[in-house]
Amino acid sequence: MGHNGASKEALQMASQDSVASILEAEDVKRRDASLRARIKDFLKRALSRIVDYRINWIFAQNTAVESPALPPSIEIAVFDEQHLAAFARHPDARVRSAMSFDRAGCVGFVLLADAEPAACIHFADRSSYESSSTWPLADNEVALVNVTTLPEHRSQRYASLLIAQATSLLVPSRYRQAFAYIWWNHHASLRAFRNAGWQRVAISFEISRRNGRWHSLHLPWKVGR
Repeated sequence: MGHNGASKEALQMASQDSVASILEAEDVKRRDASLRARIKDFLKRALSRIVDYRINWIFAQNTAVESPALPPSIEIAVFDEQHLAAFARHPDARVRSAMSFDRAGCVGFVLLADAEPAACIHFADRSSYESSSTWPLADNEVALVNVTTLPEHRSQRYASLLIAQATSLLVPSRYRQAFAYIWWNHHASLRAFRNAGWQRVAISFEISRRNGRWHSLHLPWKVGR
């Protein structure tokens, strides 16, 4: 009887411990669920105040790069009114809209293929630069703000060629350094800048709240990554 009584007591204690463990586990689950709900609510309220965002890689070029030899049919020229008219008449709206950089006073160059405009590029110094939230620009620096290749001339690597050639005309003779910001997953543009000898130096995060103000965070990026 004594042995059976001890066994029953042990079973009862084990049962109580099991129930306590179950209740404790349920309590942990409820607390976890409550915490997740609070976090979800916090993020929902925080994100509701954000109306837009931008994530851009920052590329730079600060050395004299030997430009690749141009094929006989290719020429790089300063962007002028004749080139502006040719791009402004193009049926592609994206090509036409890129001409706003020329009208804003940016320095432009054009790649001519068989004497016909095939691609253009624009640089902005601090006086005409409007993206300081994305990346600040010093007085002796220049930003590459536009590269446009006509649809019928794409897949010819004209963008990389034009980036390399045009940058070599400005850096380091006129400006200490050139920067460009590129949307984080625009792989064609990222590839074009790498092929032109530019290096990734930072990443820029920006969010816009309902008040219209942009808030930015710039993080350096180790060259070579």
